[in-house]
Amino acid sequence: MSWIDVAVVTRRFELHEFAIRRLYASNPDFRVVCEDYAAATRALAFWEADLTRAEDYRRLVGELEAEILEFLNAPRQTTDRGWC
Repeated sequence: MSWIDVAVVTRRFELHEFAIRRLYASNPDFRVVCEDYAAATRALAFWEADLTRAEDYRRLVGELEAEILEFLNAPRQTTDRGWC
């Protein structure tokens, strides 16, 4: 995934742009979720005319949005140097 795909996530969660960029830069697990989210939203747009597939992708996008919110709402971990 590239930083360009981060825009897909930040468009959905505009108020969390700074946290998204910070997590994307520092957390490989978050990067995977963002990559999956970007791919799922592209697939949803592609399959919009196919009601069954579109519904499957809508469900997946919703699940990934919930997972992104879990990352965004998790307490920040501290390090010896302060907040990370």
